Amino acid sequence: MIDRFQRFKQPKTVDEAVDVLVSDLTIQQMAAMAEMSDAQFDQLCEQLVPHLQHDFRLWSGNDRLLISCFESVRFDTSTDPMRIIMDRMRSRLKADNGVYVAGHLL
Repeated sequence: MIDRFQRFKQPKTVDEAVDVLVSDLTIQQMAAMAEMSDAQFDQLCEQLVPHLQHDFRLWSGNDRLLISCFESVRFDTSTDPMRIIMDRMRSRLKADNGVYVAGHLL
């Protein structure tokens, strides 16, 4: 099996990173994430963020994504860049109330 990060270029923006993450979710996972409480989402982030930071090469070579993360929060560097991406993903899933396929809402 080919690793998804070898098949695709590293995401350069927060939205590109969200697209990669959403593409790996099932419909059930999308719905569950959109409906999680803040505490549940925080717990999920604690488990996923270290792995995703590695996959997206945050802090180790993907400077464009890092800059995009900080630009999206007006350079408030107290926020973890991967958490910025996760929060954007959750917002998108909550707002859409639908399913994303190849970047399009069904």
